[in-house]
Amino acid sequence: MRGELFTKIVINHTFLLQFRCLLLVVLVVGSRGQGEVDPKLDMYGIINVLYLKADKDMNGMISEPELADVYHGFDTNGDGHVTKSEFVTLWQSITHQNQEHAEAFFYLADLNDDNIIDSSDLNPLYNVFDTDGDGQVTAHEFAEKWVGIILEAPIAVLFERSDANKDNILTHNEFSKFFSSFDTNGDHRVTRSEFEHGWTSSGFGTSTEADTLFAALDTDHDGRITASHDLNSRFTALDVNHDHHLIILEAIKMAAYLPRPALQG
Repeated sequence: MRGELFTKIVINHTFLLQFRCLLLVVLVVGSRGQGEVDPKLDMYGIINVLYLKADKDMNGMISEPELADVYHGFDTNGDGHVTKSEFVTLWQSITHQNQEHAEAFFYLADLNDDNIIDSSDLNPLYNVFDTDGDGQVTAHEFAEKWVGIILEAPIAVLFERSDANKDNILTHNEFSKFFSSFDTNGDHRVTRSEFEHGWTSSGFGTSTEADTLFAALDTDHDGRITASHDLNSRFTALDVNHDHHLIILEAIKMAAYLPRPALQG
């Protein structure tokens, strides 16, 4: 038993070292000629790291076991499933993101909202990555999906901020406060400048991204996002199963308004 536990610890330690070494390569190569290394990890750089971890045989295709193995690396006690605590601890160690950002990436992988990542999530997750439905995940599909996940993460953070009773669903009332953390003067409406400041200060992305999303959500074009004029109609549009609640997979559809970086290949 002790031998098995020691093996699991060694494997997990190796997993973490592999990630850190690969991250160092990404950061060093990406910073050449720039004169200064950004202390904040470029999250798009981690796509390269995750791909190198996933495609073990380097054949340009990621099999279902290979994709599952990326997440199994977060299973620190080797019991077959990844808890939020396990994922967040290791993700923060790898990326140096804060807790709410790390939790967002966990929730985006926990497809059935049972607070663990296991085979019931990983089997359908492979189909999510297989964007053309041909039964295999190419390097380009892997990168495209991870770009999408990175863009969805800020929406997932805002979802968790709005989920007052932490039941993994948003009521109409909770969704009406979706951007309340950006409302700096407490007047129950979010201006473009408040939205831009809230977005960038939360580490979600650039002011350009903020302005693009704001413009899409400000449906009456009055320069403010309010529950009555903007979020009511948005709730109805996002509630695809018409159950009068939003789950995180419905809410993250708003990330489609964010500009996507072009990928080559």
